[in-house]
Amino acid sequence: MSEQLLEQLRDAIIGLDETGAKEIARRGLAEGVDPLGMIQHGIKAAMDDIGRRFSAEELFLPELMLSANAADAAVGVIEPALIKAGTTSKTAGKVLLATVEGDLHDIGKNILALLLKSSGFEVLDLGVDQKNDAILEAAGSNEVGMIGLSALLTTTMHRMKEFVELLQERGVRDRFKVVVGGAPITREFSDSIGADGYGADAVMGVELATKFLGA
Repeated sequence: MSEQLLEQLRDAIIGLDETGAKEIARRGLAEGVDPLGMIQHGIKAAMDDIGRRFSAEELFLPELMLSANAADAAVGVIEPALIKAGTTSKTAGKVLLATVEGDLHDIGKNILALLLKSSGFEVLDLGVDQKNDAILEAAGSNEVGMIGLSALLTTTMHRMKEFVELLQERGVRDRFKVVVGGAPITREFSDSIGADGYGADAVMGVELATKFLGA
């Protein structure tokens, strides 16, 4: 594997260079660099570094989104080669994301979806205004490991509590890790409803997915 090319790929993503990341990914495929290696040791490594810098307030939301766009563009180039080779990343799991019923806000959720994909996770994004029954049905049928619930309105926060209760009623609480986030959500609220984790921002969401799913 070309360490120089991987370093260039990491630098392009960290440097917010979407066009450069795509071109380097194409060159890597042309030179026979392992596509899975490019995702794990190039793209994911860059996003891990971006996450650390964001947490340390060395960069901010616009840079975070631009780096995620660059990573996503590179993944888009590499992914067909993985599918053609019958290879998929085994280091990351499936995550379901949804904005709860009665809430139509999705900016934070969409940023998290992009970061998760860029970090090698398979993401099922159900969108906004999702009923708890529909979320649970999709989680079960798609065998996801983590469910991320988002809410911006304080009037919809109770849907998260109801979802955890639904899991308990159906006897499937242990099948899924439940992470909650959104502007009004706090760690205390997360703990009070029995969620497995609280994501204050998209980077924390990726960290929790990595922790729970072993990526």
